[in-house]
Amino acid sequence: MGNRCQVQYDQVLIIELEIPVAHQILLQSILQGEDGLGLIRSFDGQGGRQQFWTTPCQRQDAYQWLASLPEKLGCCITGEWIWQSCSEPSIPA
Repeated sequence: MGNRCQVQYDQVLIIELEIPVAHQILLQSILQGEDGLGLIRSFDGQGGRQQFWTTPCQRQDAYQWLASLPEKLGCCITGEWIWQSCSEPSIPA
């Protein structure tokens, strides 16, 4: 079987990216074709800084996907970090 990972509902892996403003919407559109891999959040759209939000369990898949992007898209990884909730998540029974 594939890579098994303990799901932690209170953690998000955030990969920080720089991408030219002209390609930001294209990057988001390409990611929509990768059902469930993550989402792109702009936190400084004019400066080209974006955040790729995914789960820690999908870290390897996310980096493989980013590496597969065409070089001319100009996407550059600038960092990563884990966001973790301070409180217990409310999970429906």
